[in-house]
Amino acid sequence: MIKNKKIPELLVPANNLNILKYAVSYGADAVYVGGKEFNLRSIRGNFTLPELEEGVEYTHKNGVKIYFTLNSIVYEKELPRLKRYVKKLRDIDIDAIIVSDLGVLELIKELIPEMKIHISTQSNINNHLAVNFLGRPGASRVNLAREISFHDLKNIMKKTNIEIEIFVHGALCISYSGRCMLSKYMTGREANKGECTHSCRWKYYLMEEERANLFFPVEQDKKGTYIYNSRDLCLLEKLKLLVDARVDALKIEGRMKTENYVSLTTWVYRKALDYIKNDKFTADKVSYLTGELDKCTHRNFTRGFMFLKDKRELENNENVGYITKYRFIGVYHDFNSVHNGPIINVKNQFRAGEVVDILQPHKDPEKFKIGKLISAMDEKEVEYANPNDRVIICGLGKVSPFSIFRIKSIRI
Repeated sequence: MIKNKKIPELLVPANNLNILKYAVSYGADAVYVGGKEFNLRSIRGNFTLPELEEGVEYTHKNGVKIYFTLNSIVYEKELPRLKRYVKKLRDIDIDAIIVSDLGVLELIKELIPEMKIHISTQSNINNHLAVNFLGRPGASRVNLAREISFHDLKNIMKKTNIEIEIFVHGALCISYSGRCMLSKYMTGREANKGECTHSCRWKYYLMEEERANLFFPVEQDKKGTYIYNSRDLCLLEKLKLLVDARVDALKIEGRMKTENYVSLTTWVYRKALDYIKNDKFTADKVSYLTGELDKCTHRNFTRGFMFLKDKRELENNENVGYITKYRFIGVYHDFNSVHNGPIINVKNQFRAGEVVDILQPHKDPEKFKIGKLISAMDEKEVEYANPNDRVIICGLGKVSPFSIFRIKSIRI
């Protein structure tokens, strides 16, 4: 084990209290969450204030920090409502608030002077002067622009005492630092207010001006075209360089994602950081962990702006639809001692005879061929399990209450 090696904080997203518990269980050092107002993921989910209090209690009991996002753009007319909202946060023991608007920073420092402030990537910080400037009114951490190079990151680290955080995994936006107007233009829902409809992920056709309703495909492959799509960021293979650069926090994107995504990405990056800590982060380990990441639905991976020498990869949108090699089939509900197997809440259809891949905290994934399925509702044997069913996987034995169940997709 290498002495005095600084391992960055692993910062993980959670869209609700249930997913927060998965993040904690799978090894997050900190979890970032949003409320019902003023954050950039406001379409669904998020925490009520009582749920936030419960989340704080749960994370702190497990030695994990919790950060709260107030990172949307705030208009003048919204300031009174924001002020009322921030006042409600004063008695909740969150560890930091993430902001992008300087006015929000000033308001929080006025109302909760002791609160730590983290600057969102939406603020588009690209140099050490900007980092240090933000430290003067009270920012303790800055998440740099995703477009920054590794060379510039290292120089910034040398010239500031403020904590530096970077994204290492998740969706990238086609717009600089996520400042996109496409959703608002097309649907009236503003991305900078947390209402993004992800218009960049839609399928598009070409229409000639004089021939309304005659649509021509803009073809790239048999699935169509995704001209605005971006690849997904994955800096797993470069993780040791980031650790050696002494970055303070590594952030995973995905506050709209499921238990499957949060659990798997947290497990992979926790494992990778542990390998680095113990000087075991070999090419074989990287290959193994990348293979595990492949079990979650994703777009083609990219090393993004930070490590790519040829940025044309980021402009090449060919074949950037979703890749699904495994189906997320369910989560643990309870244990049935009579049939010696877990009861699972089914997310996607599967059947007896298939091989289930089981992810559990602090363990390597295990495989189990399903012999018999029993309905938890009426104790009858079933051949198929369908979404929203509860079934018992007989003979599997005891597994973690935070187990994630996947099955390899059939290639057609």
